[in-house]
Amino acid sequence: TTTTTTTTTTTTTTTTTTMRCVAMAAAALLLRLPGALPFAIVRGGSRGFRSRAPLLHAGAAPTAEVSAEQLEEIYAGIAAQRPAQDAAYEAYVAGLDEEYKASLVSRAKDLGLEVDFATGHISYAKDFVAPSPSFDLVYTRHGKTTGNTEPRVYQGYVDEPKNALNAIGLGQAEEAADKLEALGLRPDLVVLSPLARAADTGRAYVRRVPGLEAATEEWEVAAEQRFGAWDNARVMDLPAQSICHLFYLDANACVKSDKPYIAPDGTEIEGECFVEAVLRAKELLDALEARVAALERPEDAGRPLVLVYGHSMAGAALSILTGNGKVVEGAGHLGFDGPYIMPNATPVFLVKG
Repeated sequence: TTTTTTTTTTTTTTTTTTMRCVAMAAAALLLRLPGALPFAIVRGGSRGFRSRAPLLHAGAAPTAEVSAEQLEEIYAGIAAQRPAQDAAYEAYVAGLDEEYKASLVSRAKDLGLEVDFATGHISYAKDFVAPSPSFDLVYTRHGKTTGNTEPRVYQGYVDEPKNALNAIGLGQAEEAADKLEALGLRPDLVVLSPLARAADTGRAYVRRVPGLEAATEEWEVAAEQRFGAWDNARVMDLPAQSICHLFYLDANACVKSDKPYIAPDGTEIEGECFVEAVLRAKELLDALEARVAALERPEDAGRPLVLVYGHSMAGAALSILTGNGKVVEGAGHLGFDGPYIMPNATPVFLVKG
C-alpha cells in the first residue's frame, strides 16, 4: 500500500488553527477505542455500547515509525479529504451494476432495512420488526489484537500473526470467561468464527466448562466482514482520497474494495460491503435456528442458550438484525464503527426471552 497522505505546513495563523481543530475532531473519531465494560444486556431502542475515547488505548503505544502526534496529523489530513472521498464514492456508485444495487436494496428491504446508495447509509424502515428466535443469544467480540491497536489496520477476513490475540487480548478472553462463569450460564451451543482471534477468545471459556467442547462448532458464516484489498492495510497508509475512509468517517455501508485480499497462501478473497455483512448475519441467524431445533434437549430444559464468538463488524451486523442497532446521533441512519463498535471481549445479550 502506498502512503499518499502528506502534512502541509502553513504560515498563516488561520490555517494552522483550522488544521488543529480538524486534527482534534479527526482524532476523536479515528482514535476512539472502547474500554473494558461490564457484562451488558442489550434489548434495543436507544441503548448503545458505551465507549471511552483516549488518544491511544492503554498499552497501545505508538510504533517507532509514527508517534501519536504524527498519527493525529495523518488522520486529520484524511478527514480533510472528505470532498474528494465523496466525489470518488459518487463515481464508484455510478459504475456499479444496476441489478446488483437493486438486489441489495430489495434483500435489505425484506429484513426491514433501508439502503440508500446515494449516501451509502443503512437504516431501519418504519415497519422493521426484530426477529424472534427460539433461543437466547449472547455475542462476544474477540479480544484485542495487534491489528486493532493503533496505527490500526482494516481487520476483516484475515488470519495472519498480526491478527491473533496479543497479550492484552489473551487477558481479555479470560476476563470474558470469568464474566460468563460468574453468571452460571449453561450454553446449549457455542459457535465460533473460524478466525483465530475469535475462536481463541471463545475457547478460553469453553475449556472451563466440562463437556462444552462437544457443543462447540466453528462456522464460516460467523466470520468477519471481508474488506478485500483493504484487509490488513493500515488505515493511515491507504490513499487519503479513497472511498475506504467513508466506511468509518460516515458509516457508509455500501463501500467495498474492487480488488481482493491476497492471503499468504495465495488465496484471493473478494471484499463485501457492510450491507452484505448484514445479509450474511441473517444467514447466521437462520442457521442457528435450524441447529438449535436439531438439538436433543429435555422438554423441561427451558429456553436454549447460544453463545457466538465473533468480530466487530459481524457483531454490528447481527446487532442491527436483532433490533439492537445504534442510530447515529443527530441522524437517522445506523452506525457500526467508531463509537458504535462493540467493546473487545465483552459478552452481550442480543436476544433474551
